[in-house]
Amino acid sequence: MQRQRKDVMVYHSDPNKRFFFITVSEQNVPGALGALANILGVRGINLLEGWFGGSSEEAQGPVSFFAESTDPKLDKDWITEYLKASVYVSDIEVRESRNGFIADSNFPLTWASGDRAIMLRVSMTKTIFDVVRAVPGIGEEVLYRMGFESGKSTWQDLFARLKPATKEGFADNLGIYTAVGWGRPELVELDPAAHRARIAFADGFECQGVTTGKPYSHFTRGHLGGAFSAYFKTDVKCVEARCLSAGYRYCEFVVSP
Repeated sequence: MQRQRKDVMVYHSDPNKRFFFITVSEQNVPGALGALANILGVRGINLLEGWFGGSSEEAQGPVSFFAESTDPKLDKDWITEYLKASVYVSDIEVRESRNGFIADSNFPLTWASGDRAIMLRVSMTKTIFDVVRAVPGIGEEVLYRMGFESGKSTWQDLFARLKPATKEGFADNLGIYTAVGWGRPELVELDPAAHRARIAFADGFECQGVTTGKPYSHFTRGHLGGAFSAYFKTDVKCVEARCLSAGYRYCEFVVSP
């Protein structure tokens, strides 16, 4: 599996540059997004990164992006009036950086399902896990149960919508872990009748950069245990047979009754 870094837009900061955060409602027709980028590019406005949403059934969808310009005449009011000339966009909002800083002001952050979400740095998440892990005698089991219960409820909701009927379909669904930055899973084996599975998990956030000589991904294995419990419709357990923390190239999780 090839890797391509994915940056989630949060802010831009450079005291020597002028940034803008632009949000519009755009018609859902072929060429609309390209036309928007073109008319801004003609005026020397450089699009840095952005997001566009909506669905194929909707006539319009939201578009938000960061941009920059070196032309001092192009302030937020000028850009707003300029965009009004486009036949594709409406509900235009333009914000300008202050002292070279501007943040994405869209809120709330949601999953594709519409459920509210938050983002945490991996370092912050590991700090939280370390506090739990340090509880004598039960820390690792608590992490596993945290993962299991949250994984089971999350995937019960997802499977109500996704309904994978084959191993390949389920493997595609597990790609959600990659999309949200947890790691890169590969469904190596799946036996629905025996309620068994084996998953290779590369670049797992929980144990990457950690060397303990033993399995370390207790929250992740719990989450996968919950995911497969939702899929099999009966509770199963998940153990970590290999781990980055123990010197392997990837983690390997085994699911069984």
